[in-house]
Amino acid sequence: MSGVTVTTGRAVRQPPGALLTLAAAVVMTAAGGSLSLAAGTALDWALVGNVGHSLLLGGAGWWLSRSRGGRPVGWLLLGTGTAGALGVLAEGSAAAGFHAGVPGWQVAAWLALWLWPLYVVPLFTVLPSIFPDGRAPSGNWRWASWLGAGASVLTAVAAAVEPGPLPAGEDAGPPNPLAIAAGGTLMTTAGLVVVAAVLSSLASLGVRWHRAGSAQRQQMKFLWYAMVLVLAIELLGGLMPYHVAQAGYFLIPFLLVGAIALSVRRYRLYDIDLVIRRTVVFAVLTAVVSAIYLGIVSVLGMAVGPSPGLALIASAAVAGFAEPVRRRLQRAVSRLLFGQREEPLEALAGLRQQLRAVADPSEMPATTANAVARALRAEYVSVQLLADGEYGEVARVGVSGVEPSVDVPLEWRGELVGTLTVGPRAPGEAYSRSDLALLNELAYAIGSALHAVRLAEDLRTAQEQAVHAIADERRRLRQDLHDGLGPLLSGIGLAVDGVRRTLSTDSPVAGELRVIADQARSAATEVRRIIDALPSAAVADLGLTAAIADHLERCAELPGAPLITYHADVDEARVPPAVADAAYFVLLEAVANVLRHADAVACTVTLSTGGGRLVVQVDDDGAGIGERYVAGVGTASMRRRVSELGGRFELRPRDTEGTTVRAGFPMEGGG
Repeated sequence: MSGVTVTTGRAVRQPPGALLTLAAAVVMTAAGGSLSLAAGTALDWALVGNVGHSLLLGGAGWWLSRSRGGRPVGWLLLGTGTAGALGVLAEGSAAAGFHAGVPGWQVAAWLALWLWPLYVVPLFTVLPSIFPDGRAPSGNWRWASWLGAGASVLTAVAAAVEPGPLPAGEDAGPPNPLAIAAGGTLMTTAGLVVVAAVLSSLASLGVRWHRAGSAQRQQMKFLWYAMVLVLAIELLGGLMPYHVAQAGYFLIPFLLVGAIALSVRRYRLYDIDLVIRRTVVFAVLTAVVSAIYLGIVSVLGMAVGPSPGLALIASAAVAGFAEPVRRRLQRAVSRLLFGQREEPLEALAGLRQQLRAVADPSEMPATTANAVARALRAEYVSVQLLADGEYGEVARVGVSGVEPSVDVPLEWRGELVGTLTVGPRAPGEAYSRSDLALLNELAYAIGSALHAVRLAEDLRTAQEQAVHAIADERRRLRQDLHDGLGPLLSGIGLAVDGVRRTLSTDSPVAGELRVIADQARSAATEVRRIIDALPSAAVADLGLTAAIADHLERCAELPGAPLITYHADVDEARVPPAVADAAYFVLLEAVANVLRHADAVACTVTLSTGGGRLVVQVDDDGAGIGERYVAGVGTASMRRRVSELGGRFELRPRDTEGTTVRAGFPMEGGG
């Protein structure tokens, strides 16, 4: 399968050939450098670069070859480093032989002509095509690495037969004895092939990136970053001062080899983000400083004319401006890449401020999840509340992926109240110690908030249970009064009247019995009054849907009443008494508002159930509530009745005209 991530594990037995090759490269590099210096060659960028690059490539190749995963790339680097060492030895031998008049120095000089492509060209044409596991991304892309190898050999052949002088240290030697007339054309052709090989190699790297998993993409981030820097050096080198440009060229192999070595051995992969951040800061700061410098020089030059002090003034202004700009850039880039991990106090203050602004405790989990996502720039955050020994998700930001997440326990005074789960910023990216420290601090504050949420949830549950218990008790009391005490008192009165009629009218007992009968009838009347005064008597007598229909029929007969349409689809057996009473109250209040204030032509009342909820909705086509509407006592009472049962109340203008009142009640609380 293509796109396999390399894991190096422990080092394997070192092949003796790799160590011997490295030792030979070191000896040849040291000998060649010493011969060049002895021949009077200056210690310039060319000599330092050739020596340094040869040792770098050889050492990195030997180091990578110690692991199975890095062996293919390691041997390639070791080979290029050895070719570079041969080139250094050939140049040193040619320079020393030319000045000492040693016969045969021309052979060493001719070798120096064409050895350099063998350790320069493969870095750009072969390595990207086999990075990081030493194989092509698929069988269809093997030709890219072979094209790179062919381009390297073709360039070496062209250099061997290209017309020109032989190298002899800092002096020009005699013409190349093996030069041919077509050597220049061959070198041009080789250059075109090298360009094609580089583009093919980069395309191969792009294909690998597309097919790679998250871990291998993280590996490849190093090389992409190094390639961008190399490209910038190559493009801008001609515009830089000589020594700055040469320093950049000197760093190119270090950038490429360092990126490849870190990626193949998977050593501190995620530190690349810190490098990118500092590079962005440096680049932007350099551009800003240069612009300010040139702007000051230009403005002062136009104002006072050419003056030697302009550069000094501009430099002083830049020096005073650069550090504040750097700090601001550092902060902005850090926030862009990593959130507020370097500003933990600000992150905590922001979380506290947001929690303080929350009016409903049920909104706290969502607020905390959003705060954590912003503070860490996390793609996924989940808050789970522990209740009755089970975890339940109460807030989420983003979508959970296959990448491993960080789970942080949420505690309040040592008591576990929930768990905070945070996904990575990007696939394969782990959080640093600073990130985890910030996450722990946020978790402490979130634990206190979740404790408040749990208390509010417990209070709401107790309130719901109390409301349901009161409604049930009212129903039971009404039924007992209606079916028990009321008929009993009426029966007592009738029985006493019956006994009284058996007596003579002038009997003193008959008068006393009449008083007793009147008192029994008065007590029965008072019982009926109490029954009628209990809330939602109509619901208890008729049922919810019939009680609503009866009320709407009486409303429709009022003068100026709108056309009222009623739709009901409810299984009343599943509606708890408290929910039925509250729904009836909300509907009465909403319809009363339509009659008093809406000036509506039509009003639609809908009663339905679905998803474990009873929904009451009243729509009218009246004047609407307006932009500056202030809720009155009736609206506040409706909202309170709904919230007591854990429901949701909405009062909003309709899309066309008029107002919608909607109340949703959970039905599972009634049992």
